[in-house]
Amino acid sequence: MTITKKHVRISMIAIFIISAAYFIWVVRSGLYPFIIGLFLAYLLNPIVCYLEKTKGIRRIWAIVLVYFILFSILIGGGSQFIPLLVHELENFGNELPQMANKVEELIQLIQNQYQNSGLPLSMRIALDQAVIKIETEMQVFVAEVAQGIVNMLSHIIGLAISPVLAFYLLHDWYAIKEELLSILPGRWRPEVISTFKDINKVLSGVIRGQILIAVIVGILVSIGLYLLDLRYALLIGLLAGILDIIPYFGAVIGAAPAVAMALLYSPLLALKVSVLFLLVHQLEGTIIQPKILGESVGLHPISVIFFVFIGGELGGLLGMLIGVPLAAIAKVLIRHLIKVLV
Repeated sequence: MTITKKHVRISMIAIFIISAAYFIWVVRSGLYPFIIGLFLAYLLNPIVCYLEKTKGIRRIWAIVLVYFILFSILIGGGSQFIPLLVHELENFGNELPQMANKVEELIQLIQNQYQNSGLPLSMRIALDQAVIKIETEMQVFVAEVAQGIVNMLSHIIGLAISPVLAFYLLHDWYAIKEELLSILPGRWRPEVISTFKDINKVLSGVIRGQILIAVIVGILVSIGLYLLDLRYALLIGLLAGILDIIPYFGAVIGAAPAVAMALLYSPLLALKVSVLFLLVHQLEGTIIQPKILGESVGLHPISVIFFVFIGGELGGLLGMLIGVPLAAIAKVLIRHLIKVLV
């Protein structure tokens, strides 16, 4: 077999990709400030570019203005929101043992109902196993959420550095882009630019649009639960907003804690909470999402469900959140890589 330049090029690209992926995996624990900073810069760059190109504001002052508005909102809203959230977290932690006892009583009541019925023994055993599995899954879910909050608080220094990194990335955005392009051979540059344009087109809907939708859903759910007088409305609304980013399953997963909490007080309240989530997500699907998103990730619904499951299997809740965006990026990269190599 004759080794051609094409074979060498493919081998070099594969070695580079594998080496880069391995390096990132090795140093992954120290990269989170840079990842968050890059993510923040990506979110804010369109606003900065709009102020720079449309309003004629110098880029440095456009960044300062965006940061001033952003931090004003965070400080103003955070001064009200964070104390309430911390208070709810403290109360939730204090009441968790009592709620666990209520859950045990409810499960025992359900078990007694069908154990004393005329169901066959095999079916009763199957129901017992199903109840135990549901209880275990709920405990794992709560543990993952709690661990995620603890991890976020433990990385507070990195979170504080991230806006500084984002500032420098925004300021040197064009210079960084030109520097990266200058490393590539000239014949590759048009294809690389086209690749990143396609990735940006996908992510602009998946990330920017879906985050905005999640914020709106979180606010609506929190207000609705507060009006229904359900405890921990803010905490549950925040969780529902975050989980809403997961395609198809986010609405169900986000509603589960609220319905379970309401069920501890009364079946009627649980029904009202279920109706609230149904109305919010109908509003999301018919009005909010089409208006804001407008873009598709370019994946078939079956593929989306597949990558949500794969992400959940490999990375838990975080995997479910990022599985579809990563799959969409991979699809774009593979399509352009084939175009270059073939």
